[in-house]
Amino acid sequence: MLADRALALVAACARPLADPGRVAAITRAAASPLDADAVATLAHRHRVEGFVEQGLAAAGIVLAGAAAARLTAGAGAARLQALRNAGEELRVGRALAAAGIDTVFVKGATLGMRAHGMLTLKSSWDIDVLIARAHLDDAGRVLRDLGYRLSIFGGIDDPVQVRRFLAGNKETEWHHAGRGTTVELHTALTDNPVALPSVGLGSPRQAVALMPGQALSTLATVPLFAYLAYHGTAHLWSRLKWLADVAAVLRDEDVVALHAHAVALGAGRTPGVAIVLAHEILGLDVPPALLATIRADRVTQRLIAYSHAAIVAAQDAEGRLMRPFGEHLAYARAQGWLMPGAAHRWYAARRFVTRPYIAAHLRVPHWALPFAILGALPGRLLLRPIRLRRERRQAGGNTASRP
Repeated sequence: MLADRALALVAACARPLADPGRVAAITRAAASPLDADAVATLAHRHRVEGFVEQGLAAAGIVLAGAAAARLTAGAGAARLQALRNAGEELRVGRALAAAGIDTVFVKGATLGMRAHGMLTLKSSWDIDVLIARAHLDDAGRVLRDLGYRLSIFGGIDDPVQVRRFLAGNKETEWHHAGRGTTVELHTALTDNPVALPSVGLGSPRQAVALMPGQALSTLATVPLFAYLAYHGTAHLWSRLKWLADVAAVLRDEDVVALHAHAVALGAGRTPGVAIVLAHEILGLDVPPALLATIRADRVTQRLIAYSHAAIVAAQDAEGRLMRPFGEHLAYARAQGWLMPGAAHRWYAARRFVTRPYIAAHLRVPHWALPFAILGALPGRLLLRPIRLRRERRQAGGNTASRP
């Protein structure tokens, strides 16, 4: 389903390790002449260097020229960060537990072990931990004691502005300069309260061992899939690493039953989008009847089409997707389509005009934020084509910093 040969090879490598057709798919994708530099660039763009390095080695394929060194360096850096994050997840988890704070770790090291059976394959730049909003201040004190500092727009620490930020965001970002790790404290798993209303701290859980005798709590398979599907579709699956996680989780499950359970949990159209994309791009075996049912919904078809566009989009040197104006609008519109119903669309629109996008937004009261955002929007939209052309000229190196 991918016309670009380099991207098709990267996608073949991102298939689940246990997929018996994975090596054959990699070999087929590599049969035609390839742009080795494009393969290395796309592996980094989609944060799947570890998958690509392992997959090419399994198929006996060596990239030509400097591309092989680039891929090896990127995969090595991703492995080092994954191991660093795993150790830090355990340290943070123990400290929060000692403070009596209930936690659920999502994505990151726990997902790497649950989905792929190892820590060093999946790329992850941060540590995501879910806590109750009532414990946010206590958790912040724990992180400060561990050497972390709150990072909002590069260093906002004014109490009033921090409160305004928290009013429009479900997570806060904390960075440890010495350890090179970042923790995101989540007080909810979605930005939209209509979505996944019953998925959270009260959901069934599973313990995942990161090291012998060292385990952390994450979501059980059904709520985990529902969350991964919603998260990935909200971002239009712009990184193949998210789809690789979903395909690995789904591979040994009853896909029909899991889809039904995830929809019942309030994931809306997103489980269907995830399943169709995993089938089309990563070769997931899905019953034809389920595919037909999912594709029968025209809105779901739009979300799938938008996701394909996001997957092939280029990115700038900072890792931001360089969407044309039409795709940028499609992304914004898609946020209201993730679930059927007017309530979800209302909250999506409300978030668009109340979420702080730049540090200057925190200098105005929360009630005035919509006027500040909407007032500046025409200028930002008019300047966007100019910025986009400049970024395309400067994106040759493509050295995004977040793995």
